[in-house]
Amino acid sequence: MIGGQGDKETRRPAPCLLLSLSPRLGFAIILFIAAVFRLYGLAWDGGYLFHPDERKILLVASELRLPANLAEFFSADSPLNPKFFAYGSFPIYLLKILSVFAPMPSLSVPWREDFVGMALLGRALSACFDLGTLALTFLLARRLYDAATGMIASACIAVTVLHIQLSHFYAVDTLLTLLVVATMYFAARFAQTRAHRDAIATGVAFGLALATKVSAAPLVVPIVVAVVRANADGVAGRPGDKLCGWLGQIKTQRTTLAAVGGVAFAVFFLMQPYALLDPIRYFGQIGTESLVARGWLDYPYTRQYADTLPYVYPIAQSSVWGMGLPLGIFAWLGSALFAWRWWRTREWRDGFILAWALVYFLMVGGQYAKHLRYLLPLLPFLFLMAASVIRGQGTGVSGHVSRLALWLLPTAYCLLFTASLIYALAFTSLYSREHPWLTISRWMYANIPAHATIAVEHWDDVLPVPMRIGEATRAPSEYQTIMLPMYDVDDATKLETLVNALRDADYIVLATQRLSAPITRLPTRYPISSRYYRALFAGQLGFELDASAVNGIALGGLVIADDRFDGLAPPLFSASDARVWNWGRADESFTVYDHPLPLVFKKTRTLARDELRAWLAP
Repeated sequence: MIGGQGDKETRRPAPCLLLSLSPRLGFAIILFIAAVFRLYGLAWDGGYLFHPDERKILLVASELRLPANLAEFFSADSPLNPKFFAYGSFPIYLLKILSVFAPMPSLSVPWREDFVGMALLGRALSACFDLGTLALTFLLARRLYDAATGMIASACIAVTVLHIQLSHFYAVDTLLTLLVVATMYFAARFAQTRAHRDAIATGVAFGLALATKVSAAPLVVPIVVAVVRANADGVAGRPGDKLCGWLGQIKTQRTTLAAVGGVAFAVFFLMQPYALLDPIRYFGQIGTESLVARGWLDYPYTRQYADTLPYVYPIAQSSVWGMGLPLGIFAWLGSALFAWRWWRTREWRDGFILAWALVYFLMVGGQYAKHLRYLLPLLPFLFLMAASVIRGQGTGVSGHVSRLALWLLPTAYCLLFTASLIYALAFTSLYSREHPWLTISRWMYANIPAHATIAVEHWDDVLPVPMRIGEATRAPSEYQTIMLPMYDVDDATKLETLVNALRDADYIVLATQRLSAPITRLPTRYPISSRYYRALFAGQLGFELDASAVNGIALGGLVIADDRFDGLAPPLFSASDARVWNWGRADESFTVYDHPLPLVFKKTRTLARDELRAWLAP
């Protein structure tokens, strides 16, 4: 076996007590811990389906129907055509097929019960996809390095908050990550075995990944590395040929590469047929999404990234929020050392992992939109690389210093895992409490009189949500609503719109900080709107904060808070409160779905129009 668990190596102490168990027992414990975190609280929003991407996938899947005949199937207007290609069709078709197994929950929500049941099924599937990622990461690491490396990597995945959070949504992130790791696993097997079944499995996994999200395309690079390695001359287990030498052999492996590519294309076509049958819509939507991600098309929901640094921002956000700082440092620093090790040794195993990890990070880390979820297909490989380094794989270290370091590793790793486990427990606790939008809606119905005028923001959810309270069914139609166009161009018309709204409104409701946070960071583009938020938070517009609903990351009375306002927020917490630990700015996509911060401002005095203009005009 090339570079696998059969390699001879100096015996090292296990990095922690868990890894001193047999691989099967240790992995079973890791898998159990991961399953508890991922399956706990799947009905976190009470069936209201507050995640917009999940909601869109459910709506599209629920409307799919089988064509009446073959001609209708091949038509772009086929009822089987999702006509939605921001994501691939495979997750949509998969959910539709499995929807026969969806539960029928009894919830008082503004959706059909079968629709909510399909959402719960999707979330359970998402959790299972992530557990599959954990298992395949273990198998990949064991094949390329050893079982202990796989257990370290899988243990890290088990307690990683970003993996836990995205397992609670049925979007495409967990499925995409599973298929990326599966492609890498089968490609690694083919590089070692040269078996046709592994080449076919690689093509199948790659095709499914592309039919899930087009961002899986960089998998071409490690697939080429694996195919070239499988057919390269040399002795198994020795350091690989130089990368340039491998690339020079690509022409001689055209047949194998074409076979893998052919299988991938066939699977892609089967799982996403309307990419070819409806190409104008498909390539139009894919092109639009690509332009938005790169900042070449200006959409409001990406303006939060206007002041963020390429590569630095995703590293910082994933380290602090996605993993927790100890685990984040371990993952990124370990990966950097792994890349340095490959540069020195040109070990093919290391180069194979980097062929995906480095190329993918260069792609997503440098684009304008840097949603934290984009990094999920990278995290298992960061952990694998860091685990390989901590195990001393391929380093040839020796001497008293290195032996001392190896004996200190068990304690260091146990502390790392314990800290990450505590953070995971703190984060998962938010799924045990009511969603903030439900809490604030209940408060609004109890405290805001009927027919009051409420100002809400466009590009955000409208509060209160319809709900049943006792025997009564309450609805937002009980109130007069004014829509604030905060993302519109700041001009004289918008100034008058805001002045009129402030005069007429009895309450102002901010469902999230989707608008206030990025707008206040763009005072040049939004001079009026940024002044509006600053004055509102300071109580200068005649409104005072009357209610908020906080459901954050907390454990044992300690609250981990994020600064969503860059210091401009109303005083939700006392600055001297020792129970509050502010970790700084969190990416909007990390907070806005499962633990947003709604705010309700009540009018306490009415200002004259000229006074309002004086506060708002730049």
